[in-house]
Amino acid sequence: MPPFERPLKPLHHLILLLLAEEPTYGIRLMERIEERSGGALAPNAGSLYRTLALLVSEGLVEPVGVERPEGAGAPRKNYGVTSEGLSLLREEARRQAELVQAARALDLLGGAS
Repeated sequence: MPPFERPLKPLHHLILLLLAEEPTYGIRLMERIEERSGGALAPNAGSLYRTLALLVSEGLVEPVGVERPEGAGAPRKNYGVTSEGLSLLREEARRQAELVQAARALDLLGGAS
């Protein structure tokens, strides 16, 4: 299988980051994506679950258990990032740090640190 697409798409990157912070289930992940991106990313359920399936098939995300809410709620499958997913996040962080360093060298950040 060819390596996962790089650089990461914004939605893929944010999902991996959020799952590295804390494993969670799909609907909560949708809420966190929208919160963290300030509304710039707001995937619908179908899009999110297709993306999760892709990340699982690539070995970057894995199911980490089922949460059974009290009451009549359906069981929720939680997802977490794998060691391969963390490696990809590290690679992406290094790539982005190099870009920021190049932007600073050209004084493109307007004094931002």
